[in-house]
Amino acid sequence: MRHRPELDGLRGIAVLIVLASHTRLAGFAVEGGFAGVTLFFVLSGFLITSLLVAELGSHRHVDLRAFYMRRGLRLLPVLFALLAVVAAGYALNAWPSPPAPGIDSVPLSLAAVAAYVPNWVATTFAMGVLGHTWSLGIEEQFYLVWPIALLTGLRLLGPRGLGLAALAVAVLVTPWRLFLLEGGNVAHVFAGTDTHADALLLGCALALLRVRAPSFLGWLGIGGIIVTGAVWASGDMGLAVFMPLATIASVAALAGCPALLAWRPLAYVGRISYGLYLWHFLLIWWGWPAPLVIAASFTVAAVSYQRLERPFLRLKDRYRRASPAADRPPDLTQLSHLGEPKASS
Repeated sequence: MRHRPELDGLRGIAVLIVLASHTRLAGFAVEGGFAGVTLFFVLSGFLITSLLVAELGSHRHVDLRAFYMRRGLRLLPVLFALLAVVAAGYALNAWPSPPAPGIDSVPLSLAAVAAYVPNWVATTFAMGVLGHTWSLGIEEQFYLVWPIALLTGLRLLGPRGLGLAALAVAVLVTPWRLFLLEGGNVAHVFAGTDTHADALLLGCALALLRVRAPSFLGWLGIGGIIVTGAVWASGDMGLAVFMPLATIASVAALAGCPALLAWRPLAYVGRISYGLYLWHFLLIWWGWPAPLVIAASFTVAAVSYQRLERPFLRLKDRYRRASPAADRPPDLTQLSHLGEPKASS
């Protein structure tokens, strides 16, 4: 698929929400960052599904090895750099004292992140300086499972059938979250893969069903993300479990409002958003004031993008298959035969 700067703009909005929440900028509480993370999840479901469907439509085959290599080259270099910095800081006793007892076990946190299960560890154990990596665990678990589920589902149900199935499962996640909240399982709601599956699946359904919405719904969706994040920040988690439904409108309406979302400064923030998300949390732990944390985070993320991420992104392109569909959205009509019953001979 061709590069779409409006997607970078949405990533920029997502990471700015997270930064404002984690630094408590303008009184925003930490919990409000879920609005930005939810947007990241929806985008991941939409993009990964679109890329896989485009490859399948062009080549009638998906090279899973190349897919996993691309994901690894995109995610792992910066993540391993982060783990190395955290491990070195731990060895030198450089990290400030934890704000509460019981969260000083950096080795366990490092092992959990390296195994891409930090979200499940976070349901029972506070991970301190690596506490923000719970979302990375959910993303990686999705990358591992979804390509196989997608290819299987397309053969059995076809694009429309699989899109509707993903939508149906996504709808069921909200009552599941509410049930867990009623039972006092807040940590599970906070970091469980199952409790965030609706955001990922809604993005997948968007790509499969080719949903397009009027542009005004996109702005309502973006407003809904911010408003719902503010509600969550106020402590009303019961209402905030509906956040993915607000998020989906903004992604569905990408085609209707690209001008502002593709604004170059915002798109650049989106391009360095992965580094911003990874590095800012370490700076917060030194207790710096919010403006200094944000300025330092942008500086570190920009250097990380130029010196560490871009070389691996160029290497990642070696695993990208040339496609006649590279300059246009995936053509699902080429997959129309999937999911249809085979005629008996």
